[in-house]
Amino acid sequence: MSRDEIARWKVELSAVFHRICDEIRINDAIIDWIDIIFEQVGNARSCPSHSHTWFEFNYVLSGQMQTLFDHDSITIREGEFFLIPPGLTHAHVYTPGNPHEGICFRWRLRRSEGEEGPDDSSLYERLRGLTEWKPGGYRDRYGVGNLLSHFLQEAGSGKSPLSLQLLLVRLLETLTLIRDPDESASSDSAGSRDSLVKKVEVYLEDFQGDRLNVADLAASLHMSYGHLARLYKKRTGITLIERMNRIRLEKACELLGQPDLLIKEVAERSGFPDLSYFSKVFKRRYGVSPQAYRKYV
Repeated sequence: MSRDEIARWKVELSAVFHRICDEIRINDAIIDWIDIIFEQVGNARSCPSHSHTWFEFNYVLSGQMQTLFDHDSITIREGEFFLIPPGLTHAHVYTPGNPHEGICFRWRLRRSEGEEGPDDSSLYERLRGLTEWKPGGYRDRYGVGNLLSHFLQEAGSGKSPLSLQLLLVRLLETLTLIRDPDESASSDSAGSRDSLVKKVEVYLEDFQGDRLNVADLAASLHMSYGHLARLYKKRTGITLIERMNRIRLEKACELLGQPDLLIKEVAERSGFPDLSYFSKVFKRRYGVSPQAYRKYV
């Protein structure tokens, strides 16, 4: 993303960001978007040590900055990001003559009353897991920058606040997949873990059929399906089938933006041959029916 693009987004999207900052409820989770901003450091050289009661995510678009987590100093460069859970003491130091450009958003999370369910299906529990995020700078090997670019493009094209909020929720869920502290380590074992998850992701994203052939997937990685399923669940927090459904639902969201397609056609093209099941999992995932979602897009 060029500095000219960033400058244009700063001017055009300020009012849009303001409209997005509201609560959104999805199943058992209520996310209260507090702030979405492009960082403006001006001539400041530092931000003193502090903590806060909300989550904060920062992505460096250009330049670099230095962040101190307790007593550890980390340089965050272009294309890297960090997340600050509530209560974590931190400070920032900015590079004279090389001010960084970045995007930041802050949110609070609480459980919706009367919506408790099993932990493995709880969006609240998955997002709450970000409180255990290991401090540090993360190289963007996870497509976070692409999600941010898509979010900015959609915001600039006049999409509804709900549609944009759902894109941000998708980004948060991506973060939950990489919150394992070992993911930020530069050891060989961390690399092998990244490699396994990446291979599975490539297979799932390329898969176009109605039924996922899990045996073929496992065979391509030279292991049994049972072993692969356990490893994937342990390292990402969700099952392979859950991940497959997420990819299909993301495809469905894109297709719902095409008004000439019937809901049944959207379901079929995104890999759900059963319309009733598609409507059920879509509402469970996004809190609204496909028809209602289309009205907001």
